[in-house]
Amino acid sequence: MLRTEADVLRTLRTGTYTLRDIYEEVAQTADIARDDGLAPPTPAHPTDAVWRRRVRNWLQHRKQQGAARRIDRARWVIDAPPERATVYLLVADGTIAGVEMRVSDAVALLENIDEPIDLVVCDPPYGLGRGTSDCSSQRVYATRDLATVVPGYIDVPAGDYEAFSNAWLKAAATAVRDGGQVAIVTGPQQAAVVQVAAQRAGLTFVSSIAAYKPFAKRTTRRFAFAHWTVTVMTRGPVNSRRRTFNIPADLPMARSGAAYPLDVWLDNGRADRAAGLLRYDNTLPQKLCRRVIVAHSNPGDLLCDPMAGGGGFAEAGLDTGRRMICADRNPSAIRYVAARLLGERLWPHTQPPGTGGRRRNLTRPADGQLDLLSEMPR
Repeated sequence: MLRTEADVLRTLRTGTYTLRDIYEEVAQTADIARDDGLAPPTPAHPTDAVWRRRVRNWLQHRKQQGAARRIDRARWVIDAPPERATVYLLVADGTIAGVEMRVSDAVALLENIDEPIDLVVCDPPYGLGRGTSDCSSQRVYATRDLATVVPGYIDVPAGDYEAFSNAWLKAAATAVRDGGQVAIVTGPQQAAVVQVAAQRAGLTFVSSIAAYKPFAKRTTRRFAFAHWTVTVMTRGPVNSRRRTFNIPADLPMARSGAAYPLDVWLDNGRADRAAGLLRYDNTLPQKLCRRVIVAHSNPGDLLCDPMAGGGGFAEAGLDTGRRMICADRNPSAIRYVAARLLGERLWPHTQPPGTGGRRRNLTRPADGQLDLLSEMPR
């Protein structure tokens, strides 16, 4: 049996389905009773059920991605994802860089890495309704030029967030070595869910870091969310000698002057991109990504980011000498990150003097030409 309604719906082939057909398929195959799934969603809708609402939410989510459309009140056309090349190796000056990128689900990636992982780093989706009218950030950024934003961001329906976290953290707990760690960056809304899911998976709590986030969205009925939460967990005891902990050189120490760092990080940089360059939703600042990586791994370690998004951790890992395996379900995210790492990190260092360190033609080993996704600076 598949765990969630979304798991079942992802197995549907391209075609037209009535809503009743979809309900029947999910009822036969998914654990619809979890999280009060059989109860009515509200007292005003006693004949409905929470699990049916989760089905409809997922369909709306796929509609926003352009992968499903409703043709009348009770019929949907669903487009199954096409077959794609799934592994990308970055090559500079004839040498394979220490970054491998895949188009993959997080659980599938973590279950198929042969070498034990030293550190899993992740900025997962927050399950806040991105791409819907109910999302506050969607209203705040309604006037933003979406032509410069990489498409295809995949959020997780709020009703599936606990199951989603349980699944990928269970896979992460198995994939890391003894003494290895998992560092998850979330908003404060999901930090508790993530920590509990990691503990259920058998991981041990290490730290909960409050990292200041500039430009908090305005709120009027509660305190504005002005920080990320970095939840750090480990496989095995927290005092294991195999667990890595380094003090980042740019962190302020205690007010007494003693050499111990605090779990409140005030200056974490910004994820700015120059005007006109493509950007990805919710990319983390490089300063924050570097701190997380340097504190919990060593040069040469194997790191994995199973939900790479805009590639903040991939970039920081490459710059600090770590080996990286990154993945995302959004192919556009992987192509964007590959373009940035090649054009802004790897190729400029292999250009002959006088060429300006600039390339405009990017290639993809899988099928030839890769569209230029990131304008390189002049």
